[in-house]
Amino acid sequence: MTFLQGALITFAMVLLNFIIYYFFGLLVTVPAKLSKNPCLSILAGFFLYYSLFSFFAVYLTYRWRPLSMLSALWGSAVIVILLLSLGIFFKKIPVRLFRSVFYTRKSYKMLLACLFLLIIQLFIILYSYQFTLDAAYYVANVTTTVRTNSLNIYDPYTGDWQDHFEMRYFFATYNLQDAVMCSLFKIPALIQTKLIMASICLILTNMLYYLIGKELFPGDKRKFIPLMVFFAGLINFFFTTIYTSSTFLTTRTYEGKSILGNVILPALLLYYIKAVKEDRVRWGQIFLICFGSCTISNTSNMLVPAALLILFVPYIAMKIKKKQPRAAFKNALGLLLCMLPGLILSLVYVAYVKGMFVLYTYPR
Repeated sequence: MTFLQGALITFAMVLLNFIIYYFFGLLVTVPAKLSKNPCLSILAGFFLYYSLFSFFAVYLTYRWRPLSMLSALWGSAVIVILLLSLGIFFKKIPVRLFRSVFYTRKSYKMLLACLFLLIIQLFIILYSYQFTLDAAYYVANVTTTVRTNSLNIYDPYTGDWQDHFEMRYFFATYNLQDAVMCSLFKIPALIQTKLIMASICLILTNMLYYLIGKELFPGDKRKFIPLMVFFAGLINFFFTTIYTSSTFLTTRTYEGKSILGNVILPALLLYYIKAVKEDRVRWGQIFLICFGSCTISNTSNMLVPAALLILFVPYIAMKIKKKQPRAAFKNALGLLLCMLPGLILSLVYVAYVKGMFVLYTYPR
């Protein structure tokens, strides 16, 4: 495959993914009255997409079904959901979708500056060399899944058949979605993981910088949002000490932990800022992020509940201080419900490590 072919495939698939995320997201953001900003619809659609996919992937993996069955079922489900979303919300879709995000007659320079910065980041990241063991796993697992037409049955490092499913990856079905895309569109695993998903992660990250900047600087967006995006990008490329979100974004972009550090946690921060400004916590949106995070990275099961506590316990305490017990109880209940997916899967993993149960890769 030539460079031009790889670039065209990457561009087309990234565009297709964002279209899918947008239409999925409309099912969430229109009822929540958040659909005026396409970025929020894309963000919600991203998490809804992976949340729904996990139900298909986990069940078929547990039943030892082949990748081809998962690809056919999920591909059909996506088409149905897209048609449903298009049929319901056709009149609500902005005619000028991308212009509604950035463009006005006075702010086209901001759009060009942000796009230029994004292109530079993409160029640097997509041409970087990843040599970590985890980086190899993400490519090898997709390759093994496609070549064997199976779901997490073979060890991606050795190719050997595994006696039982590894619980670290059983519920985190992010890799299986990559394998499905490779199966449906005949894309090489290296392009799907290193190019397509890396590009998606980076674009989502910069989109969150834009959304957070818009909340922090609602006045002069033309001045402050480009600075927000610029300095966030600058920090990421010069703060690559070990095990930071910047390191994962710039060197391990397509891994689940990179999405956790650069998309999931900033998304929670975004909705915390909105909650403080609006004096209203959108727990439905936050729950979708929390549940979707469990399907992307197993590390989310610990970090997401911790982040929720750090962000929202002071918010609830503030409600108590203002003598608003009903609001405090309602928000405490929402906090607990959002923490449950991660806490439950953490307990499941602990039970697995302690030998309380095992899921075999063959009927017994």
